[in-house]
Amino acid sequence: MLSALLSAVGLFWIGRAFRVDGKLRFGNPPLSLPSEGGLALDAEPRQVRAEITRVQGDPGVRPGDHCEFLIERRARQGESAYCNAQVVCGDRLLYGGPDRGYFACKVYDDDDHAVVGSDPNTTSGDHDAAIHLNTRQGIMRIWDDEHGPRGQFLLEAEILSVQ
Repeated sequence: MLSALLSAVGLFWIGRAFRVDGKLRFGNPPLSLPSEGGLALDAEPRQVRAEITRVQGDPGVRPGDHCEFLIERRARQGESAYCNAQVVCGDRLLYGGPDRGYFACKVYDDDDHAVVGSDPNTTSGDHDAAIHLNTRQGIMRIWDDEHGPRGQFLLEAEILSVQ
């Protein structure tokens, strides 16, 4: 009985992960937005790989662990856009979650497939950790406060590749 109840709760939370902007979404539907000023306005996700170089606190990862995640650019009303990422490092979700992981960004349509953006709000502000990502400089920082699921922490990582 308890197992069935826990399974139902788990399925509920998994199902919520497929709701984006109030709509049920599966996969990555293509957007047909024009390119503007060197910025990519398409929905082609960028695949990022990074290696953790520094950790403070105990988020369940250590230096040398790898991070892999997709960055998806999503349109807002008007011509602005934002990005979504579910950053997993060493098999631990450190940024994002159901209905989380959104940050202001610029996705460049260049040979480096660069992405630059940040979400300065920690869990107490917007229910997920904070992130600063600059693939042009090869850096990523993720941090959270004591209200986050992994407690207060800071990690820095070197970007290894963006595709």
